[in-house]
Amino acid sequence: MPVRRELLRMDHVSLIQNGEVLLDNLNFQMFAGEIMGLVTGHNRGYDQLIQLLCQNLPISFGTVWYDGRTVNSYSHSDGSLNRVCVIEQMSHLVEGLSVVDNLFVLRKGFKKYFINERILREQAESFFRENGLKVNIRKRVSALTPLERCLTELGKALLMGCKLVIVDNPGNFLSQYDLLHFQGMLRTVQKNGVSVLYIGNHHQEVFRIADRTSLFFNRRIIKVFERDEMNDAQISPYITDWYVPGTQTTPDQEEGILHFHHVHMGNLHGLRFVLHRAECLTILDMDNRIAEDILALLTGAGECRRGRITLEHEPYPPKRAMDYLDAGIAVIPQDCTKSMLFLNRSYMENLTFLLDRKIHQSILPGKVYRSIRNEYRPLVGDFIDESLAANLPLAEQIALVYYRIQLFHPRVLVCVQPLAKGDMYVRLRILALLREILKTGTAVLIITANVSDTLMVSDRLLVVENGVCAASYDKSQFDQVDW
Repeated sequence: MPVRRELLRMDHVSLIQNGEVLLDNLNFQMFAGEIMGLVTGHNRGYDQLIQLLCQNLPISFGTVWYDGRTVNSYSHSDGSLNRVCVIEQMSHLVEGLSVVDNLFVLRKGFKKYFINERILREQAESFFRENGLKVNIRKRVSALTPLERCLTELGKALLMGCKLVIVDNPGNFLSQYDLLHFQGMLRTVQKNGVSVLYIGNHHQEVFRIADRTSLFFNRRIIKVFERDEMNDAQISPYITDWYVPGTQTTPDQEEGILHFHHVHMGNLHGLRFVLHRAECLTILDMDNRIAEDILALLTGAGECRRGRITLEHEPYPPKRAMDYLDAGIAVIPQDCTKSMLFLNRSYMENLTFLLDRKIHQSILPGKVYRSIRNEYRPLVGDFIDESLAANLPLAEQIALVYYRIQLFHPRVLVCVQPLAKGDMYVRLRILALLREILKTGTAVLIITANVSDTLMVSDRLLVVENGVCAASYDKSQFDQVDW
């Protein structure tokens, strides 16, 4: 067996800032040419871990080795940058410039005063071709697709000689097809000796590509899964609340609440489905394009070009959809804490925000207000007394959004990428809240580009490709499909 060369080692690293322990006796190791998966069970310290991989900032205890030498320790930190690239949802390219300019002109150490654009373009084309990166390098960065942007950043990393590429949750911003293509490129660069730290919210996604996977929880690595250990059975002791038997609801198949009848609009080319009362239906958007169109139709911002939508067997035209809350439809977008919370208002003001529509009174009676506070205090604890929602932890902000919807009790709840943000336990809480909402009879429609954990709460799955339903699976069939 060939000896593996160590690329990175973090030995008993601790980081304490303003009295708060962010990394606690962390040990982490990667080898050259390895794809290491990272699943986060808790996000505390996660940002600091990534930052320390990129830059040698002061640490409280421990030592960091990178590429054969000591680069950081508790006794000396020089703030130098390691040759590490991060590819994430936020672009690290300059939007107004071309791909070539981003690759060469903005590169550290580029000192030419007179630039021959033709030569640079030829060099870039040759480099991308040699590395199998299919990008039109004549494009402006602003015109790149998400996949092209990721491939450009990967190409730039290779050009700069980066030996470690950190990929942060690509399933949140790439379609399923683009994700598979990008993962293939990561395996290609792996063969050339480049290491990849692949971070994912969903362990199933990470297990599919990683050689090993580390579980980051409570500010340290608590478990490293070898290749033969990367399965649901091995990780289940660490996520015991992931699936709670007996909590699934059985939809009333006779009560179709929301119907899409061969709907054409934007990227929808004849989409057809029915959503039943108390059912959770997940739509896997293979192209990552249809969420905005469905939301536009349900909220009155768009109109069917062909086909029709019915809500409880009554027509649902744009005029009715403009009052979608009064019609009984609620929407939780992907960035729900930014778009749905009033951060300068109290917890209770946010929680009861929609009740005026429910009880048809602009001022909530004191008796009702106190009753709600007493009902939710056992669930929320002292957070319910918080005077500013901005002071709540992210997990509590997200939970507040779902509690508001639960209190409003809509007929239909539409969630876009509900598990895209937050660590493992935030996602577990969202799944538990969705189960509680389903118990009340609300139908839940989930639209996502990454299906993994949503199946734990789903009753059916529709795979949508090119704007139409390409496949449909009942819960009993979920374990027969390789996601």
